[in-house]
Amino acid sequence: MPSMVCKRMIMKKVILIITSILLLASCDKPYQLDLPLSVAQRKISLTKDAGSTHILVYADGDWTASFTEPVSWASLNKVSGYGNNDLVFTYSANFGIARRVGIVLAKDELRDTVVLTQAGMISTPIYEPQVSQVPLFNTAGTAVVNATGNLLYCADAVYAYAIYPKADGTEEEVLIDGEDSDPNHWITSFEAEHNKFRFNVNANASGSERTAKLRLTIANPTGMVFNKYVNVSQNDIAPAFALPTLGYGSYGPDEQIVVVATSANTIWPYQDNMTIILGDKSWITDAHLVPDGLSLSLKENRTGSVRQQNITMTFVSPMGDVKTYKFTVIQSTK
Repeated sequence: MPSMVCKRMIMKKVILIITSILLLASCDKPYQLDLPLSVAQRKISLTKDAGSTHILVYADGDWTASFTEPVSWASLNKVSGYGNNDLVFTYSANFGIARRVGIVLAKDELRDTVVLTQAGMISTPIYEPQVSQVPLFNTAGTAVVNATGNLLYCADAVYAYAIYPKADGTEEEVLIDGEDSDPNHWITSFEAEHNKFRFNVNANASGSERTAKLRLTIANPTGMVFNKYVNVSQNDIAPAFALPTLGYGSYGPDEQIVVVATSANTIWPYQDNMTIILGDKSWITDAHLVPDGLSLSLKENRTGSVRQQNITMTFVSPMGDVKTYKFTVIQSTK
């Protein structure tokens, strides 16, 4: 028969085991149920492929959900809920660089945020402005600078700062966001596309040249950034554009990009002010201004005969002056 001491030891072990089970059971109870607002996860990583994920919300009443910024690549199945509930975050495939957005959960004055980061197909972003100097008229207007890179699906990640020289020799750097009301900050907006970017400037009434630098950079949650610089000057330069006096150019039959050289060209930053009409032909594409002249993309000529196309260009200067230019492209055949 077990001794009294042994019985007591066995009883203590049984009590200890029961107590441990009760403690473990209490630990399984979600602690969030006792909180007015909380979430199961505050950081979520997503693959580059399209998909959806559930976000668990714990609350003791009504709550709302909203993105920290507008996004076109993701959506929520609901913007409000009650008590313990979930959201479904649906996202498209990411062919660009990594991207991130936050979901703000709100209940009365309480806030909690879930940050979702989606990987992208591009690990190293590339965006190269095609010029380093942009000379502008002294009037207000929009300048366009061509660029190359791999940001076809994510050019909106590129943003810019304006760097202004100060009288004491230092510089002032300002984010160009369209909301700056300081009259000394004369570069007023910036917008990037995968193959070009635009920025607006105010008129220069000082009577002397003024300069600034654009610093182009990128928002990338993975930390990979770049900085590209473009110098901008604004002075009393006159609109000038002079195509070859012959009025035509002859080119070979292969697919190619040609530049019709100009003897004068101060209007190239104002591409949005130039209308280029190519007629009803489709073998000349992507016509735009560059510092050296007029850039044209020619398709291969396999028609068996020489072909030609007339180009008409109309430029409306920021001052309202209208100029028309004409040029004929002749392409031989194979």
